[in-house]
Amino acid sequence: MLKPLSLLSGLILAGGITALALTNPTLEEYGAYAGESLAAYATQEYCAQIPAFLNSLVGECQALVQELQPELEALFIRQTCRQNFFLFSLYTTDLSLLYFGPLEGSLPTYHFATLAGAGQFYTYEIRETP
Repeated sequence: MLKPLSLLSGLILAGGITALALTNPTLEEYGAYAGESLAAYATQEYCAQIPAFLNSLVGECQALVQELQPELEALFIRQTCRQNFFLFSLYTTDLSLLYFGPLEGSLPTYHFATLAGAGQFYTYEIRETP
């Protein structure tokens, strides 16, 4: 009786490991997740700060953010390091934006750390770096 139970347990474990391996997100999927997240954040934080009487400008801001989303995805992919552990991946991104010429200073750099597995992403660290 112990042998069939052991075999069944082994098959379930192997199936679970296979499912995790097959659903481990790729770097491109991470780029899409990160680009969508940043676009949603920009829409909520920046477009929402435009005064209500400038309603058409709010719409233009939202449209611009959506238009830039593919570039945001590509930016994340270029500045991300993936550690693939077969069943899950760790993504670390140091997002550095370009200098704003006449302002003689740079925008801050942000560090993101994300755990990915089973087709899901969990960003567990976001911090501004000097």
